[in-house]
Amino acid sequence: MTASEQPLPRPVPPLRPVPAAESRIALVGPPAAGKSTIGRLLGDRLGLPMTDTDAEITSRHGPIPEIFAERGEARFREIEREVVRRCLRRLLDRPGVVSLGGGAILNPGTRAQLLHPAIRVVSIEIDTATAAARLHGSQRPLLAGDEDPVRRWEALLAERAPLYRGVATLTVSATSGPPSTVVNRIVDLLTGLERAEEYARFAAAHPEADPPPCAGDGFAPPPNESRRP
Repeated sequence: MTASEQPLPRPVPPLRPVPAAESRIALVGPPAAGKSTIGRLLGDRLGLPMTDTDAEITSRHGPIPEIFAERGEARFREIEREVVRRCLRRLLDRPGVVSLGGGAILNPGTRAQLLHPAIRVVSIEIDTATAAARLHGSQRPLLAGDEDPVRRWEALLAERAPLYRGVATLTVSATSGPPSTVVNRIVDLLTGLERAEEYARFAAAHPEADPPPCAGDGFAPPPNESRRP
């Protein structure tokens, strides 16, 4: 077969090195899951601005325990909703990372925003033993007081876990390993997801293209990772 008779290679999609660097990422999860630390490291890793909604509330309205004590939980949730609404709307304007407080998921308006197809919601999970180690001396309003904070944390998680799962694009465990390891896992999963979607768009425009590589080549998350439909 001469060179002119050899079949031409079928097209393949052009791939960006780190597509996750253009993501709009929201972190959700229970108290003590490490969302603020993970969000900061994730923003540094991807070169994205990071916003912590609890820090925004504190900056604008004062310490959260004082808001609970002086104005009550209902008023705090109103303040939280307004801050979260603004932060998530800004996230749609440009890539970035937003870390939400553990109870922000309770608001139906927040859940609706998190379901926007442009936002990648990463649910951070920890087990009870990890939470217990982190809750020692906790000043979190809903975990303070005479009640066993670990038992209260378990009750909050049982109430909120279905809500976290309902909005999650990906679910990542932060039980073992340093936060940097969790960040690496998130970046790998988001990169695989976005490359799979990039290939799907390319394949739709080029039916003759080669089939996508398997999940192990970084194009899609492993099947045991949670993803919302």
